[in-house]
Amino acid sequence: MSGEQKDNGKGNEERQESPRKVGIPDELMNMVGASPPKFVNFDQLMSAADGMKNMSLAHEIAVNNDFEIAEDNSPENSLQKRVRDTMHRAFWDVFQEKLSQDPPDMSMALNVIGELKEMMNDIMLPQQQPLRDQINQVLDLELIKQKMEHDAFDIDYYSNYVTEIMAKTCAPVRDEKIAQIRTITEVVPKFRAIMETLDLMKRDMVNFTIKQIRPYIQQHSIDYERKKFAEYFETQTALGLDPLNYTRSWLKRNFDKLLKKARESQEEGASSSSSCIPTPANVMTEAYFEILNWSDPNNFPETLMLDQVRFMSLRDKLQSLALMSSVQLVTFGVVGPAVDGVEALKVVMKEHVEILLADVANEGIKSVLQSIAFQMVKDVEDSLSSRALPPLTDEQKHGIMSQVSSLGSRDSKVRELMFQRLSEFIREGMSGKNVNNLRVPKGCTAVHKELSQVLGNFLRLTSHNRSVFGPQYAPIIECLMKPEEQTGDNTTANVPNVNTDLPNGH
Repeated sequence: MSGEQKDNGKGNEERQESPRKVGIPDELMNMVGASPPKFVNFDQLMSAADGMKNMSLAHEIAVNNDFEIAEDNSPENSLQKRVRDTMHRAFWDVFQEKLSQDPPDMSMALNVIGELKEMMNDIMLPQQQPLRDQINQVLDLELIKQKMEHDAFDIDYYSNYVTEIMAKTCAPVRDEKIAQIRTITEVVPKFRAIMETLDLMKRDMVNFTIKQIRPYIQQHSIDYERKKFAEYFETQTALGLDPLNYTRSWLKRNFDKLLKKARESQEEGASSSSSCIPTPANVMTEAYFEILNWSDPNNFPETLMLDQVRFMSLRDKLQSLALMSSVQLVTFGVVGPAVDGVEALKVVMKEHVEILLADVANEGIKSVLQSIAFQMVKDVEDSLSSRALPPLTDEQKHGIMSQVSSLGSRDSKVRELMFQRLSEFIREGMSGKNVNNLRVPKGCTAVHKELSQVLGNFLRLTSHNRSVFGPQYAPIIECLMKPEEQTGDNTTANVPNVNTDLPNGH
């Protein structure tokens, strides 16, 4: 395999901390299911399904840099896994039975070799044509059939040949599998391991292909999504429905919010901040910012529906980071100088809080916070002990327990403060400043990496969304601004042109 493809394999192996992998969309499963994947262009990829499913797939690849086909991890007791395993076992049992006959029946061996030949050809890169030619020559089915008829067929030769070709072409992540295959001496188990590993290599090739065509998809997906949504809007309008009902309410609410701030500044005689003037860009920034605190999934803007799960995931992540920061803030506040500036303790506490928060859905926030409080006491005492400092007093332990447990309340001022600090970091990032130049909020250094990831993902989604739906957002905001212009109110005067201020984002 070329160095480029091997790098791809290493990338998949090393990306342990990347966002979770999404499930395989039906349309992509259909595209790569029955036969091995081939290099595809944008039009071929989009023909995998119709309508909104097409757009969903294109959008997924365009906005999710970590989108890939994951291995099938169906539960052991699931019907799908039991049926598949039963079918596979039956196939290999029949293969073994035929080889065990006297004389051996090689008919299935010929079919298996034919399947291996097809699979190997399909995972070859274009520049590997000489190797492809060699495979076709060695795995010539007519020649193999003749050898079988004249008792000149050596099945071990072909299994070993295929294994060596796989070793030359697989990604490094599959090297261990190849090494295991080489140790197998029995025919059927070896061919079975070869087939299973080729399936993995096929998946590697699909992911490699997706990675290679992602820039092309990103380049075309904006026009593609616009076209598909235009068709959807036209259909909804023909039915007498407003396809942008929630979107209009969302934009109007945030336009009104900015207008109120600008008027209050005028009434107080103060000059309005440029970010408070209801320009089209500011309205969009304010509207997107509201998504990070969204509470009503049933009234979600139609133009954000493809990314609703992502936006809500970022919202929840921000809340989790606020809680982590709050736990550290109250714990360090109770203990005092003995733990000030101990970065190692901050890291350990953050990791433990993150682990325990995974149980919130099952145990509830109050129970989890009690567990977190106990863990914080232990973490602090371990840190003090390692530095030969006096242990916590009973009063300090009680303070940690009570204050951490109180963070579950909606009225928690500490948690509200930390969420506000994290949110302002996101807002500042939305202003167009380089992420690396943003100041880390006070008390949030332990979660800075995660916070930057949230901001980066949020900016990627909002930028793509603006590019796609600028033509829909512009006339809505323009209509919101007209009444003010007609009444002579100069609050919204001298704003940028609506049609040029929206589409390109920040």
